[in-house]
Amino acid sequence: MGRVAASLAAILSLVGLSACDPMIIEGCESSEDIKVYCGLEKPEDIEPLGDHPWLLISELGSGSVPGNIVALNIETDQLTRLNAGIESNSEFSQCGPAPEKLRPRGFHVSDLSDGGFLLLVVNAADGERIERYRVDVGEDGPTLTWQGCVAVPDTVFPNDVASTGGDGFVVSHMFDGPRGIGLQAKFLLGIDTGYAVAWDPARGWTKVEGTEASFPNGVEADPATGRVFVGSTYGQTFVAADVTGGRAKSVRIPVQSDNLTMAPDGRLLSVGHTGIPVVGTRGCQSMAGAPCSFPFAVVAIDPETLEQEIIYEHKDGRIPGASVALSHKGFLYMGTVFGDRVSRVRISTDAQP
Repeated sequence: MGRVAASLAAILSLVGLSACDPMIIEGCESSEDIKVYCGLEKPEDIEPLGDHPWLLISELGSGSVPGNIVALNIETDQLTRLNAGIESNSEFSQCGPAPEKLRPRGFHVSDLSDGGFLLLVVNAADGERIERYRVDVGEDGPTLTWQGCVAVPDTVFPNDVASTGGDGFVVSHMFDGPRGIGLQAKFLLGIDTGYAVAWDPARGWTKVEGTEASFPNGVEADPATGRVFVGSTYGQTFVAADVTGGRAKSVRIPVQSDNLTMAPDGRLLSVGHTGIPVVGTRGCQSMAGAPCSFPFAVVAIDPETLEQEIIYEHKDGRIPGASVALSHKGFLYMGTVFGDRVSRVRISTDAQP
């Protein structure tokens, strides 16, 4: 009973604290150590296209600005919003016509055997669906071809997606039910609210046992080993399990994990807020999309041993609070749902090629 009372007191104490003042970023100029790519609307997730000089960006958009898949040429700084052609994939479940609009949350790129790429997108524009695209890179840059979609059940609230090989994938289910006071209390206490859910054409949707966490956010998968990885925002944990639910284990990490990415050295990168859970980013949430910063860090995690290393920290308010950190060709590229830009810094760790 004493532990419960202490937990309730902690909730009241945290709720009573004012969130850290948001650090608004004025202008859009690169500096000696930070390069910025502006003109975006909440660039939440970033994925590379192999060795090509292009990155794909999941531009979440807003109520008045539609979301997009955006290509960034890191050699010329060119930003291109991509329009998709249509080519039905009979092996992939169809849940309706190609989307008229996108509101992409997390997304995932994987290699195809013929040199192209598979792109899976969590689309929250009209209901929840997983869109599948083929990506090809030519002289003029990347092109998208929509191949189909999978409807997400009403019981699943996905944030991120990752391919498990073939036509299968896994998503992070953030929480059950409406986002009310009870759910906020669970977030504050780090109580489990969701888990990872896998889909494949033969079995449909199945829960990945052992991945329960408080606000599961980023998700990654290793098709070669069958392992699934989940970053918990409010539990501040990193969870690893077989896609069938076996060998589940977790470790506490020093960030409120957002999206996960795979680094060139095989470690998983988790980026997240390092301040007061739940309320610490509230000031930025009220800024209506203005570039807004809060303290965050990037952690590299070994998928086998779960050993971890902080490879980057930001506290001085020059980069919007990061939602993804991608290690690519010696740099960290960081996207955000709290601003209009992707930020790039150089790193010199084993998390680069």
